[in-house]
Amino acid sequence: MLKGVKQAIENDITIGIGTDAAMPYVTHYDMWREMDHYMRQANLNNKQVIDMVTRTNAKILGVDDVTGTVDIGKHADLIIMEQNPLEHIEALSDISMVMVKGNLIQTPSVTRIKEVDDVLNSVW
Repeated sequence: MLKGVKQAIENDITIGIGTDAAMPYVTHYDMWREMDHYMRQANLNNKQVIDMVTRTNAKILGVDDVTGTVDIGKHADLIIMEQNPLEHIEALSDISMVMVKGNLIQTPSVTRIKEVDDVLNSVW
């Protein structure tokens, strides 16, 4: 899977990032791990993978006129966290607030599987 990602990046093939299919060592609730794989395997930086998850995914899905970037007239789809994911991609594992179409979710929650997280953290 990662070899294909690397080849796509090297050949300027547009790809998105998502949690619709399992990637080894990635849970569906911690997509930052998949983003980290992309960064390490395809030599991408934090900004590039965040762009793939937001702008590129919206473009692939044909909804870039309403979401995917912060712009006037687009849905207010935002996440808020304590740390900057441009500096540490794993900051995306600790979301403080979520805004979907302008509706604020002040205490978003994720049901984590501690045993799985412990194993994944040990191989990271």
